[in-house]
Amino acid sequence: MAKKQSITHYSLPERLRYIRRERNMTQSDLAKKSKVSQSTIAQIESGRKDPSINTLKQIAGALNIELAILFATDDVHVFDMKKLNEKYKKVEDLHPTIHVALDRVVRYAKKIGF
Repeated sequence: MAKKQSITHYSLPERLRYIRRERNMTQSDLAKKSKVSQSTIAQIESGRKDPSINTLKQIAGALNIELAILFATDDVHVFDMKKLNEKYKKVEDLHPTIHVALDRVVRYAKKIGF
């Protein structure tokens, strides 16, 4: 099995396609959510069109990512900010005793190299 290529090695069109697929979105889904035409998204993903910054902002917003992710030169993790915020809210609502225990687990994990 081939090793998965780092997202930093993807061109802008490849990165955009990768993130869209990670979100289980079609080009049509992304077009509706971003208010950018499906044909424009297809042209960007195929490398036939260079998008404006405003277009990329709309697309990044629809994908729930920071615009910088599309241009990052360091290896980055692509997070779904909506899901991340939902998970954060669940943790935030836990009893304070659980927060203390979680802090201890995290400190221990760092100490042993995780």
